[in-house]
Amino acid sequence: PRCHIPLPFEQALQVLNPEVFYDPLRGEFDFSMTECRVLQLFAPGDALVSARIASHPMMLTMGTLLGVPGTGKSHDNLLRVARRRDFPRPGMWCHIFACVDQERMMICEGEGVEKTRVMLLEQDGEGAVVREISRLHRVPKWAVAKMPGFSDFVDEWVLAFRASRLYQLLESGLGFGEYLVVSIRKCERGPPLLPVSLEEEQWTHYEAAGFSLPQYLKLFGELVGLPLEVYDRIDGQQLVPYQAVISQPHWNQFGETFLGFFRRQRAAYRRINGGS
Repeated sequence: PRCHIPLPFEQALQVLNPEVFYDPLRGEFDFSMTECRVLQLFAPGDALVSARIASHPMMLTMGTLLGVPGTGKSHDNLLRVARRRDFPRPGMWCHIFACVDQERMMICEGEGVEKTRVMLLEQDGEGAVVREISRLHRVPKWAVAKMPGFSDFVDEWVLAFRASRLYQLLESGLGFGEYLVVSIRKCERGPPLLPVSLEEEQWTHYEAAGFSLPQYLKLFGELVGLPLEVYDRIDGQQLVPYQAVISQPHWNQFGETFLGFFRRQRAAYRRINGGS
């Protein structure tokens, strides 16, 4: 099905970010889901999540038409949710909701009303249009024609979302669901340094087979006592080695402290390697 999302495009894009879409606060307002959470974040826009589908009239109707037994009971689902920008064409965002077999931890077709599916999002004026694609196995055409309207579901969901604490969090300006791409430069005289002893201002060069800023920042953070969560890709796009991505709230929490340590590294770098 294809429908219009009654949200500005940038906000619709932000909501479909897996870290936002499966935030526990969603369970407070979503009539189709009672609980959800991110179990593991592989990178921004790529996460393993759990979701408990609610016993909602719309879900019951879908289960009946699909011939799915036991749809009236709430049940947990494990999903690998990932998105990629500019795919399958520039300007389009592809979101994949892949069901995971909880015993084998492998991608599967899914059971019940929760099926592996693809959602394509693109801008339409100032708003957004979404298409959902899923495989219905051995479902007669008459049953498909009687499926609950996707547009009605989206309109009702957005109305509840606008009145939720999750919406307030997104509008708070704290950077929830947002990311920064940071980079390092001016290391012509060798790799950056790592602290050996901050009290005695002892430093050593970062040695690795190939330079990776995310790996360097993680190691630097461990040595100065900062649990930095940095990644080498975002929304399915690999960054170059001298770039890394970090969440805005995480940077708000640790950024100033990290920069204080990093300024000392820069001073030691100039002292050891020369230069201004």
